[in-house]
Amino acid sequence: MHGRRWSIDFTYKTRGDDRTQLSKLIRASNRFHVPAAYVLYCGDSQYRSTLNCDRSHDDVPCKERDRVGVSTVSALVAEAAVGLGGTSAGVMAFHDAIPVEDVASPDGLDAPIVPLARGLDEDLEPVLRQPQRGSRRVAKELLRPVQRIRNGQFAGAAVMERATPVTGALFENVPNDFEHFSVPYLAHMLRGLRAEVPDYVRDVLEGRTPPAWVTDHLGGIVVIPDADAPTTASPALACDGDAGPLLPDLPEAPQLPHDHRPGQVA
Repeated sequence: MHGRRWSIDFTYKTRGDDRTQLSKLIRASNRFHVPAAYVLYCGDSQYRSTLNCDRSHDDVPCKERDRVGVSTVSALVAEAAVGLGGTSAGVMAFHDAIPVEDVASPDGLDAPIVPLARGLDEDLEPVLRQPQRGSRRVAKELLRPVQRIRNGQFAGAAVMERATPVTGALFENVPNDFEHFSVPYLAHMLRGLRAEVPDYVRDVLEGRTPPAWVTDHLGGIVVIPDADAPTTASPALACDGDAGPLLPDLPEAPQLPHDHRPGQVA
């Protein structure tokens, strides 16, 4: 809160660099082939008492939602908010942010997601339309507000060309639907789901130091085990805080080899 105005400085720039924090975050996520997200620290309900958002969530005013003090939101949602909302971008992004505690909550309804893009892969469509758990649920919940924004854009999306696949991604055959986003949104949001754990994450799990292209440019790795998966889960997000870029803007690292797929983990 700045005076009476609520904002999030997604377009923050460091001195001597014309690139915004948001553009750096998306580029950083491209290095590791994961979706980009922010974690927003929004205070308690008393702090948010003067926040004006005319929308609600299941009849609860936006600012009065439970557990939203620490929330996460896709960088694509932030990008859309900056493009449409200007000085209101922070409030718009807050409305679409998800409490971190709720991202993979088993208590939610997990309503179907129906993308505008047609011709979805036969393995992908059931994930979007049917309840999920674990890493697939995380990806689906972060995709949900992005898809809602896409559904509100004017252009339709019929059967279209495929996005460039990410080696090892669980869903490689994904429509190349951009519309007003800077990247193909389905490919971006789902590429963190992998057919196997990336080598640099396996290094962490087995006590080895990851290679320099990881350690020199990554702030940290959080590993959350999934009891039902055949091996430990890999990171689902490249996340940023409230100021400054997570990673420097560096050349794209080579994609990691995936010679076999022993199971479906993410």
